[in-house]
Amino acid sequence: MSGTKVFVTGADGLLGSHLVRELLKKGFSVKALIHPKSTSRSLEGLDIETVKGDLLNGGSSLAGALYGCRYLFHCAAMTDIWGDPDLIWKINFDGTRKILDASLKAKIERVVYVGSASSYQFGTYENPGDEQAPFPNAYRGVAYMESKYKASGLVRSYVRKYDLDAVIVAPTFMFGAYDSRPSSGELIRQYISRDIRIVPPGGRNFVNARDAAKAMVSSLFNGRTGQSYILGGLNMSYFDFFSTVFRIAEKKPPRLVIPKVLMRFGGLFGSLSGKISKRKPVLEERLAKFSCIRAYYSSAKANQELNMQETNIETTISESIQSLQDYGFLNGNGREL
Repeated sequence: MSGTKVFVTGADGLLGSHLVRELLKKGFSVKALIHPKSTSRSLEGLDIETVKGDLLNGGSSLAGALYGCRYLFHCAAMTDIWGDPDLIWKINFDGTRKILDASLKAKIERVVYVGSASSYQFGTYENPGDEQAPFPNAYRGVAYMESKYKASGLVRSYVRKYDLDAVIVAPTFMFGAYDSRPSSGELIRQYISRDIRIVPPGGRNFVNARDAAKAMVSSLFNGRTGQSYILGGLNMSYFDFFSTVFRIAEKKPPRLVIPKVLMRFGGLFGSLSGKISKRKPVLEERLAKFSCIRAYYSSAKANQELNMQETNIETTISESIQSLQDYGFLNGNGREL
């Protein structure tokens, strides 16, 4: 694919950083949209073209930036589930509409939109959720999850109305290298730096961002138009996950799984105290609720159609910890610098 130019939004994020590297390995030329206020260092030293821009501006500026590109990967999103709901909707939904409109004007041949596995009802370890499941009631009212769900529906509507060639990929919870902010690696950093020895009773699906990126590149040629693909890895309880984190970090393992009733009570107490003190609590009601959920998913469809591979969880966690160290978020004692 030498010389074929690909446009990537959110290129300097955790997923985008891996995607750009995979595209370069495949011989693509990469043009990356970088937010003017971004301080990420994850793309340093890469032979790519960058353009400063904001999805919310839209219009001719986006279409002009896309000109000359053959494919589009739309990774940019606001992933903070506790962020300003209005801003989340503007970036995740309105921003998606604007980049889709721009892609039509620029005659992009295929769009790969990055949604979220949280758009689908999670399942149990024995019967994990898949792409056929509806939006989970547990996530209603959460701007990040609802906006990604609605944006995925918007992409499908463009496929129907405008004959847009688009594929939707839906990663689960990602870890790995090049987490320069950090994003999801913050969860690991908190546990290591604070030596937290108690864990919530829930669990989720964890995936290496590099595996997700490789599946995305595959979706350019193997993904079916209008289809969604959950990009996941291993389903694990938080106890098993953090036991692995602490073992790799050479620290003592977790001692206790918090009972659900205590977790929910602590969240309720945190929310009430936060309202009284006007300060953001460490634990609040919604976070406590989500921490009790075992959000397990299946990637069988992506495995079969996109040839998605799974890096073992030990390697994934090691890469995430190494990334935290490389970007200066941990020192030798596991304390924040």
